[in-house]
Amino acid sequence: MPFASRGGFLTQPAAAAGNTRRTGTASTNSSETWTAVSGGAETDTSIKKYGTASMNLALQSDEIASSGADFLAFGTGDFCVEWWMYIDSLTGHGASCDLLALNQTGGMNLRIARKKNTDGLSSANPKYFHVAQRGIKDMEAWDMTTGSSDTGNWTTGTWYYCVLQRKSADTAFWRNGVLKSISHANSGGVDTVDFASNSGSSTVYIGSQTGASNGVGPVHIDEMCFSNSWRYPDNTSDLDSLPSGAFTVDQYTTQLLHMDGSNGGTSFANATS
Repeated sequence: MPFASRGGFLTQPAAAAGNTRRTGTASTNSSETWTAVSGGAETDTSIKKYGTASMNLALQSDEIASSGADFLAFGTGDFCVEWWMYIDSLTGHGASCDLLALNQTGGMNLRIARKKNTDGLSSANPKYFHVAQRGIKDMEAWDMTTGSSDTGNWTTGTWYYCVLQRKSADTAFWRNGVLKSISHANSGGVDTVDFASNSGSSTVYIGSQTGASNGVGPVHIDEMCFSNSWRYPDNTSDLDSLPSGAFTVDQYTTQLLHMDGSNGGTSFANATS
C-alpha cells in the first residue's frame, strides 16, 4: 500500500460493503442438549461437512427435540438460520417435507417441497423452499430454479448451504450463496408475521413435523446455527462466499449444533464456546 514519506499513510477509498457474514465478539450461550425422539435421529460419521459427524435423519419420522427452546419464536425482529443439508433420497415423502418446526400455534416452520401444500419430494422436480406460520398459514416460498447461478431443483448426493434471514422486515433465502426469488406470498406474509405469537408447547423439533409421516428424512444436517440478528447486510444480492469451516459462537448466536460425536449418538449439544 503506498504511503507518504512525512504525511503518514495516504487515505484510500473505503471498500464497498460486500455480502459477507457478519460476526460479533466471542461469547458463550446457555448449554442445552437436544435428544433424538424415540432414538431415531443419530450422528453419522460417514457423511459430514465439518467436524466428526452430521445428523442422520434416515426415516421420515426421525427428529431431535429440545423442550422449552422458544428461541425460534423471533417475534417481528431480525434473525438468521443457517445450516448445511445433504439429501440422501427424494422418494417416500409426503406433500410437504419439514426440516424445522416450532411446536406452537403461530410458530415458525421450514420445509422443502415441490409446491405449497401439494406434490412433495416424491414427485418430480422438487423445487421450493418455503416458510409456514405453524397451524395458521403458508407464507412465502423460494424457487430453487432461479438465481444468478446454482440453478436447478433439489438433488441428492450434494451438500447445500442454506440461509434464511430477516433483516428490517425483509426476508430472504439463499442456497449455496445464491439469492432465490420468491414464488408466492400469502396474506400476512413472512415479513410482517409475529413469530412470537403462540400457544401451547415451546418444544422445537428439527427433522420432521413432530413425528408425522411427512418428515424430511432421509437427509443429513450439519452446522445448524440460529442467530437473533441478521448475518448478511444485503437481502437483495448473492453471498460473497460460503463458510470455509465450522461456525463458532458469537454475540448473535442463540443455538449452534455442530452435530458432532461418535457414530450412532442420539444426543446433540448446543455449542457453548
